Amino acid sequence: MSDDLLFKKRYRIPSARYPGWDYRWAGVYSVTICTHGRIRCLGDVVEGQVDLSPLGVVVAEEWLKIPRHQPRVHLDEWIIMPDHMHGILIFHDKTMDQRLDKSCPRAQSLGTIIGQFKSDVTKRIWWNLKRPEFAWQPRFHDVILRKPADLERLRAYIRDNPARWSP
Repeated sequence: MSDDLLFKKRYRIPSARYPGWDYRWAGVYSVTICTHGRIRCLGDVVEGQVDLSPLGVVVAEEWLKIPRHQPRVHLDEWIIMPDHMHGILIFHDKTMDQRLDKSCPRAQSLGTIIGQFKSDVTKRIWWNLKRPEFAWQPRFHDVILRKPADLERLRAYIRDNPARWSP
């Protein structure tokens, strides 16, 4: 491995984020979030339809709360699968009463929003459902969707995901 991956004499994983992009900017973001070890605990796919487990219901309820916590974020197409979820988030321009906090560079960023979502889901599952073994993978996958065709392609992918699922 090259020395540019060294930090404090340890190897580190390079960031998967797009260099030079501020993830607080207005834009359309696609995210994929997986359960730890891809454990299938969020539901089942039956005849091309997702049947959510109680854990999956918590995930859905917390996903729907994102715009309440972050009014500049709009939820587009999303789906919860047995071991992961896909979602499209649209960040609108900031308004006068929702200025970005320049003293906290990560405030209102995609990473902060997804981190808070994962934390809220985990706490509810651990405490309310008494399932302390539940965990998410540490990271999430994101794509910045810049063209309308990319957005439409991803919406179709999300809608068709259960039909492509193989147990």
